[in-house]
Amino acid sequence: MDKSRSVLQQVWGYSQFRPLQEDIVDSAIYGHDVLALLPTGGGKSICFQVPGLCREGITIVVSPLIALMNDQVQQLQKRGVRAQAIHSNLSKREIDILLDNAIYGGLDFLYLSPERLQTSLFKERLKKMNLGLLVVDEAHCISEWGHDFRPPYLQIHEVRDTHPDVPIMAVTATATKQVQEDIVQYLKLRKHKHFEGSFVRPNLHYHVQQAENKKLAILREVKARPQETGIVYCRTRKNVKEITRVLLNEGCAVGLYHAGLSADDRSQMMQDWLHNKIKVMVATNAFGMGIDKPDVRYVLHYEMPDNLEAYFQESGRGGRDEKQAKAIAFWNPDDLEKLDQLFDIQFPPVEELHKMFRILCYQTEIAIGSGCDETYPVDLVSMAKRFDLSVFAMYHGMKALEKAGHLIFNEAVFHRTKVRVAISNDEIYSLQVSHEKLAPLLKILVRSYPGIFQLYFELHEKEICKRLQISQDQLNKQLQTLEKLGVLEVQWQNQKPTVTFLANRPPDDQLPFSKPQYHGRLEKAKTRLQAVKRYLEEPVCRGQQLLQYFDQEGPRCGKCDICEHAEQLTSKSDLRMELLRELHQPRSYDQLLVSFSNQKEALKDILQ
Repeated sequence: MDKSRSVLQQVWGYSQFRPLQEDIVDSAIYGHDVLALLPTGGGKSICFQVPGLCREGITIVVSPLIALMNDQVQQLQKRGVRAQAIHSNLSKREIDILLDNAIYGGLDFLYLSPERLQTSLFKERLKKMNLGLLVVDEAHCISEWGHDFRPPYLQIHEVRDTHPDVPIMAVTATATKQVQEDIVQYLKLRKHKHFEGSFVRPNLHYHVQQAENKKLAILREVKARPQETGIVYCRTRKNVKEITRVLLNEGCAVGLYHAGLSADDRSQMMQDWLHNKIKVMVATNAFGMGIDKPDVRYVLHYEMPDNLEAYFQESGRGGRDEKQAKAIAFWNPDDLEKLDQLFDIQFPPVEELHKMFRILCYQTEIAIGSGCDETYPVDLVSMAKRFDLSVFAMYHGMKALEKAGHLIFNEAVFHRTKVRVAISNDEIYSLQVSHEKLAPLLKILVRSYPGIFQLYFELHEKEICKRLQISQDQLNKQLQTLEKLGVLEVQWQNQKPTVTFLANRPPDDQLPFSKPQYHGRLEKAKTRLQAVKRYLEEPVCRGQQLLQYFDQEGPRCGKCDICEHAEQLTSKSDLRMELLRELHQPRSYDQLLVSFSNQKEALKDILQ
């Protein structure tokens, strides 16, 4: 206990844990398996990062999203913790270097995807690692009842074949009882400690608002709160841009965020929002990782996600300071039809999905019986055009193939240029003497990126150009020269999505996935979609609906639109009785307005 608090203070600067955190942390430190459910904002990462530093050996964190991995790695590195991530954006050489560091004590945390955990290269290196803790983040992905099922999660327990005594910690923000049971079963947790935080958010008021013109409704909400911080969620980049334009035209301090922006632009938008230079962020669900802003007063959904888990996480970013906040979901009947259409696109017929897989193999020129663990850039636009498909259909086809467990689809479309120094420090000095024009760039690289002789680092090109007072084109030419001289190993920036194949290409007459399992996932997704529709349409307390969905219980929240409407009906009933007493004698409308001056609208409704 003392050790965990000491680490919390030294590394994070916190004097005490939040509720449940300390029990979770200490259970892992003492070697117990743990299942921890903490809703969004409950401090899940602290729960495994503290014991990871307290236990001897390296901590492996299995995570499904590159953005999530990179964010946590960056946060740890800022605190002086040795952390790295393995994902599909890395070359085989980079992965080789990181695994060596993991074996020889050069890392405290290694983040990787569940797919990467299954590669023969990783399995061989894992045998040599001193593994102190295995963490399964977003553990709901192990269940077909979960909203982000990933088949490779089912093999994570195999780590214990080589490390039988390593404790496993599974953490997630959203899981029903069925999903929790699947997590315990498929990870093969042993006599685990179970911790579950309450999903009740008494300060967050959930509202559902039907609106014919949702853009106008969003505009009214934002303009009514000019000094408050908010988030507006949209499902597509197109709608993010459109809503941003509407708000900007009305003078609102607004920014936008989606995966198509460059890393620099996303970072700048995030910083401007965190420091209140802009008040409202209009974003896709890409905006969420690493948000640590407590004073978000409202979260508006221009479009609902297709599952309540995602909605609960996104809306839960409001009111983390425990002050009053509001979450409003806007909808109209057309939205329900669009949700059904999107569902059909996300789960195309098996024959259509098989066709898309063959197209992908033709486009990447993968031969039958090869391709496993290989990564390729893909141009969805040209593929769709060549084979007479919509880009939207191709995108969701790639996502469906990923969920079927045959590939990793990385839709992040911008990766910075990365470099590693390939010669020794002494050779660097000699080169600076013989190539004076390159010396300033080499000095910046060596001084700004400690460890660049061993690891690849993403370049902050704008900053380097500013310090050297050169253009981006001049910087690229210098990097190309150093690459030709063998001084640098350079991985140039890429703006295309990538796919990593997880198995060799099967013959064209064989499906790359199980047809019954695919249909089973389809039916479970349909169940989750029906829950979203009920949330929008049924006149039941919103807070209670969310609690019941996650198998928890609680009283009516008293703050949502349903509860407020019920209170208004009660107050009108009282007003009706007072009005009848007042009308024992004749009264003009003006006289009644004087008597009920604070309830003019309700008075008018009752009289009508």
